[in-house]
Amino acid sequence: MLPTTRDQVHRFHGKKASVTGVVLACALSAGCSLSYTISLTASDIQQTLQRKLPISKSKLLVTATVRALDVEFMEAGNRMLLRPEVDLSIVGQSALRGRAVVAGQIRYVPETGEFFFDKPTVAEVAIEGLPGSLRVAAQEVIARCAEGYLAAAPVYQLKQSDFKQSLAKLVLKSVLIRNGRLEIMVGTP
Repeated sequence: MLPTTRDQVHRFHGKKASVTGVVLACALSAGCSLSYTISLTASDIQQTLQRKLPISKSKLLVTATVRALDVEFMEAGNRMLLRPEVDLSIVGQSALRGRAVVAGQIRYVPETGEFFFDKPTVAEVAIEGLPGSLRVAAQEVIARCAEGYLAAAPVYQLKQSDFKQSLAKLVLKSVLIRNGRLEIMVGTP
C-alpha cells in the first residue's frame, strides 16, 4: 500500500533508505556474503554495438567502413572476438567487401559503470581481391576503425535504475567469459 499522508511518505522513504543502507552495509562488511551475476550473451553485446554503425576510417589511399559485425566470446584468455563486415575503398580500384576478425579484452571503468572492448588486434582480414601489397595498410585501417569506435562505445553499461547493478559499481568481483556468456560477478567475498 502506498503512503498517502506527509508523515506516511516520510516514514516510507525512511524505511526505504534504511533497507538500502542495511543492504549496502551488509554487502561491504566481511561478515555478510552477497553475490549476484549479470549474464550477457554475445547477441546482447552485438545489439549494443550495431546501433552506432557504420563507421569509416582512412589511411593513405585506403578507407575501411564497418557496416555490421558479429560478436563471439572465447573462454581461453577471457577474450571477445568481433567479426566486422568491411567495405574497403582503395583509390583507383572498385570497392572490395569482406570480413575481418578483431580480438580484444573487456575493460571496466568503475566511475561510469561501463565495459569497453579493449586492446583490439586484427587477427585476420579476408577480403577477396585485396592486393597483397595493401594487406598491412588494410589491417591498420580496420584496427583504427575498431579502436576509434570501441574506445567511445561501451559494450555494456550498468543500469543505475537497477539496484543490484548500481551496487555493482561498489562491489564488482570479476568479469569472466564462461559458458558462452559474459558474466559480471558482483558481491562480497
